[in-house]
Amino acid sequence: MKNTISIITILAIGAFAGNMLNIGLSYAIHWQSLNPIDFMNSFKVDFPLLLSPTAITLMPAWLGSLWVATKSKNKSASKKYWLYAFIGITLTIIQTSVYHLPMNLDFMALKYDAITASSKLQGWIISHWVRVIIAIASGAYALLGFQKSINQ
Repeated sequence: MKNTISIITILAIGAFAGNMLNIGLSYAIHWQSLNPIDFMNSFKVDFPLLLSPTAITLMPAWLGSLWVATKSKNKSASKKYWLYAFIGITLTIIQTSVYHLPMNLDFMALKYDAITASSKLQGWIISHWVRVIIAIASGAYALLGFQKSINQ
């Protein structure tokens, strides 16, 4: 029972990373296949559908990693790894809030002409893969933190 929050957090981070992979390997490829104006119209439908799975996985990943890092023994390897997991998830939240979300809203508002939309989408996708890498690394650190907590 004492490891329940850690296990839920690891599952949530894995689910979040999986959701990010799904977006990169399916939605992003589909969006790139559309002409830019059709993409923005499609994005109006797609983006709201992506919010729930992202929030449902991201919030327990973030809160759980914060909780476990806070509750881990000071100066332990477990605490260090859980802190890295928390920082990684926090970085994805910051990146999403500062870069992706404003652009998402602009796509939905059809703010861009075709050339600008195409260019913005390419930057969005490259930046999205940075989120994927950070999410996967956060999961690896959470697993290491869990492993260290069991071995201590």
